[in-house]
Amino acid sequence: MAKILLHFEGDITKHNHSISLRTLGTSLTHLQAAINRAHLDVKYGEVWKNARLKHEDYEDTELWANPPQEGGYIIDFVNDSPKLKKTLKRVVDAITPAIEKSKSKALATAGSLAQQSDLRKEQISKGIIEPTELEDYIPTASQLPYGDRAINKEIDLLAGVIRTPNAGRSTIELFIDGEKSSKFRFNRIQSENFHSFISKRSLGDPLVFSANVLELDAKNKSARIHNLVTEKDIKMTFAGDDSFEKIKPFLGIKTPMRFYGSPIYEGGTYDFKGGDVFFIGLA
Repeated sequence: MAKILLHFEGDITKHNHSISLRTLGTSLTHLQAAINRAHLDVKYGEVWKNARLKHEDYEDTELWANPPQEGGYIIDFVNDSPKLKKTLKRVVDAITPAIEKSKSKALATAGSLAQQSDLRKEQISKGIIEPTELEDYIPTASQLPYGDRAINKEIDLLAGVIRTPNAGRSTIELFIDGEKSSKFRFNRIQSENFHSFISKRSLGDPLVFSANVLELDAKNKSARIHNLVTEKDIKMTFAGDDSFEKIKPFLGIKTPMRFYGSPIYEGGTYDFKGGDVFFIGLA
């Protein structure tokens, strides 16, 4: 039997062990979204940005609610689907290492992305790093599991209900029983640490990209480009006017722009098909 249990306790539960519609609705929305992302990752071996369930996926991601229990506010969901057990194991596999990493209070601060890009530019110019072609870099999902980030982003939003000012001294506990059983507990501090880890952005080693520039926004220092290797439109950001002037001649023409770019990692992972990239310089 596949099972998920949510246990709310503390100031977030009021009026004889009840909970607000807003809190419960937010929690359940993101819990279901995490299950959806895990299902896609198990089904296809990867998950990508903006991926959505197909009609036939709904039955495999359905959990049924039992009546709420006393003891704060406890609600559980069950299903006897073997497929769902694998999906819930994927959720556990994503949350567990993120929880452990988030326990470190000293999450490294590498500076802004623009500051990090200056370091990458210097490393290239001094020959410390020799960027490789994107097609030689493209990892497997198991090496850089973007699915972890997709699942944990939803768990972070679920745990975010106890980061609100009205939550006071509250906790939320998530018990997952699939192919393996695990319990995850968040208080405000643990939720904030988890959020810091999941939302952290950093630049990876520079790669050589080949792309067509479709749109260019000087004010927001961003561009939309068509990656010629993955055949996907992705977002590219850049540091300032100097980079803008280098990119501008390629706007709207068929000639590809070859450039050094650093993948923007989020929560330690990168979606190589649709992830954002930071412009370092022309190749």
